[in-house]
Amino acid sequence: MKKNIRPEVEEERDIIAQAGELPEVAFYESFFFLTTSAEGPGLKLWPEEIVFLKEGVIEGYKRIILRDLSPQNRAKEIFRGIERAVVNFKRLKKFAQKEGLEISHLLPEIANALRQYVRAEINDQELAAKGIRTINCDRQNWDWFCQELGLEPTSLIPDTETFFKRRPLSFKETINFFKHR
Repeated sequence: MKKNIRPEVEEERDIIAQAGELPEVAFYESFFFLTTSAEGPGLKLWPEEIVFLKEGVIEGYKRIILRDLSPQNRAKEIFRGIERAVVNFKRLKKFAQKEGLEISHLLPEIANALRQYVRAEINDQELAAKGIRTINCDRQNWDWFCQELGLEPTSLIPDTETFFKRRPLSFKETINFFKHR
């Protein structure tokens, strides 16, 4: 147990961090449960417990971003693609700014995951031969995401113009493509 964090709060933080696609919604549900709900413990949360719960939101966003940046997940039903990773990174960044929380410590891990994804994409000759790509975000979001992570887009994909002329697969098309290889 973390110092000055009650067990009920620790349990709810784990729920937030493992919540589905919207960890921020899970935070508000947990906050309500802990403090107000007739079914909850009726706690008055300490400031450090509130921050602890909000850190669970950051952990949850990190988990789903990394899930969608893992090339090993492309054949799995949990996969949502780069486009969703970008959306969730924007949500993470907005939440962190609104709450005054720091996320810079996450950037190297997310950047490394993106590098690995791109490496798998570039090395996949079948994708290139078919003129398709699983990096399904548009060029503007791609450039933004790379820059947010401290990466140079053209160093990841040298011939970016040609690459982005390929047809992007939706996340469902990506899952089907890799399931049936």
